[in-house]
Amino acid sequence: MEDDRGFWQRHAGKMAGAAAGFLVALLVKWIGLGWTLLGLALAWLGLQVGSRIDEGDWEWPEAWERLWNRWSKRA
Repeated sequence: MEDDRGFWQRHAGKMAGAAAGFLVALLVKWIGLGWTLLGLALAWLGLQVGSRIDEGDWEWPEAWERLWNRWSKRA
């Protein structure tokens, strides 16, 4: 079961995951758990919006109108 790919190609996902985990650990140490979780949540939200824009599922005028109507009904 010999693989022709190199070490870095075979384990790229593991290395990226380990680096991301290490970065999160450093962020928790430097800025605290709450700020780190807030930053991760905002990054996840940005990723979700960006992926919807890339797929063409999100049109800015329609999305803005939906958000505006939702918030204006609460006030």
